[in-house]
Amino acid sequence: MKVVLVVTGALVLIAGVWLWTDIPRTPRQLYESRCSACHALADLSRRPSDELVNIIETMRHRNGAASVISETEAEEIVAYLKSLKRN
Repeated sequence: MKVVLVVTGALVLIAGVWLWTDIPRTPRQLYESRCSACHALADLSRRPSDELVNIIETMRHRNGAASVISETEAEEIVAYLKSLKRN
């Protein structure tokens, strides 16, 4: 019984560490992890700011990414994309 508890505890600890290290910590990591879950990342740095909102909303509502990107995360991703240097 003790062996089962030790093994179970170790598995829970490993799962917790794995989940903790997989959490995006910066806006860039959030963008990269959420958006690359479905497709290759495009260079959006030259797109007009108002177009970025439309792109993210289209991905969420028409392409099914709402299950991957929450409303709050969408706002953070748009803010990050808007902060990129545009030429």
